[in-house]
Amino acid sequence: MKLILLGSGAVRCDLERWGPAQIVRVGQENLLFDCGRGATMRMTEAGVPFEAIRRVFFTHHHYDHNCDFPYFFLTGWVLKRNFPLEIYGPRGTERFCRGLFEVAYEDDINSRRHHPLYTERGCEYVARDVLEDEWTLAGDGYTVRMVHTLHKPHILDNLAFRVEAAGKSIVVAGDNIITPALMDLAAGCDVLVHECTFPTERIENAKWGSFHTSPRALGKWAKERGVKRLVLKHFAVQPGVEVEPMAQEVRAEFGGEGLIVGRDLLELDV
Repeated sequence: MKLILLGSGAVRCDLERWGPAQIVRVGQENLLFDCGRGATMRMTEAGVPFEAIRRVFFTHHHYDHNCDFPYFFLTGWVLKRNFPLEIYGPRGTERFCRGLFEVAYEDDINSRRHHPLYTERGCEYVARDVLEDEWTLAGDGYTVRMVHTLHKPHILDNLAFRVEAAGKSIVVAGDNIITPALMDLAAGCDVLVHECTFPTERIENAKWGSFHTSPRALGKWAKERGVKRLVLKHFAVQPGVEVEPMAQEVRAEFGGEGLIVGRDLLELDV
């Protein structure tokens, strides 16, 4: 397996750190997890043929995690995708897709539907809200296990994913607090890709701090659960928020070996 971290940033505009998105490659298949700002361009830079991607997974539906999705979907069709796209995510995923492709872009799609160069099925999709406490999707030589985590749970549902193939495992989490379900999902994994959004002090003192995991807490639980390599992402770089001091907080609990400070287009073989 291979991890490609397409975007290591968060909401704010940052020309070095684009929006949340990552590819997990299993054999010849590329699985896309989240599709934030610039994800399609980053796939192009990484040499990932995005029109061939069959399965997309969303952690949650904050716009920084899904705003590039209509561009990815429609341009993949223009580039001759010839099968329905499979889309998996938490509650609201089906509604999100209907709103885009049956409302917002309905006229656009209809204007292209009979174009001789575009395929008939490339503008079709199958979306699924994952409502079960735990659900596993089987693929060609791999599985994707999904559990619910917590991030603004009074408004949004949220998922984390564990991809397993040939005895190896990559866990992709979105924005979340620590929960037993997430820790169990990540236990003993080869790679955990996890947010490192704000410094511990800011998270502990801010009103919205209960929606994110602090760097120190992340390092502590990842070490306790036997995570082998920890990739940090979703940096909200701004005045008073710098990447290296947050990484140092994680390192103080997790240790230096196995800690990877994410950057756009990072590739990691697993």
